[in-house]
Amino acid sequence: MKKENISTLDVRPILASGTDPFVTIMSALDKLPSGHTLEIINSFEPIPLLNKLKKEGYDFETDRSDISAVHTFVEKTDVQPVEEAKLTSKPISISFEEYESKFKGCMVELDVRHLEMPMPMVTILESLETLKKGEALYVHHQRLPQYLLPELEDRNYIWASKIVDEGNTKLIIFK
Repeated sequence: MKKENISTLDVRPILASGTDPFVTIMSALDKLPSGHTLEIINSFEPIPLLNKLKKEGYDFETDRSDISAVHTFVEKTDVQPVEEAKLTSKPISISFEEYESKFKGCMVELDVRHLEMPMPMVTILESLETLKKGEALYVHHQRLPQYLLPELEDRNYIWASKIVDEGNTKLIIFK
């Protein structure tokens, strides 16, 4: 990575305000001149964002040497992104309640409604790694987590959701 002509974007204040910095980051990348590098300063490594950027033809490098921040350097590569071949299968139409019944007694419950962004997604992904075969994760969330869903798909998880009311959405996630 060249790391030339670096523009810096500190997204920690954006996250502290409760706003998702995705639009700000993508706007900064759109405005980034050829041959320049965007340095994103964050409190964590934004893995779902980096996976998305890689698919769109960006290269990145993360520096964790600063204990108070994670510095991620992003550059547009000259190589055109290659569309990944994906096997698609039509999902079986099973209701949320049927999944609840199927995994009764085999669900690990997790409430992330009280967590500040990005901790709901981080906590869910970490919890999925600890599930045993045949278990599902039952998540209480404020809303349907749009940035989590592609990450679940990339990791071959199946999910079902049910919106109970405003600020209360249930998810069942399993393999």
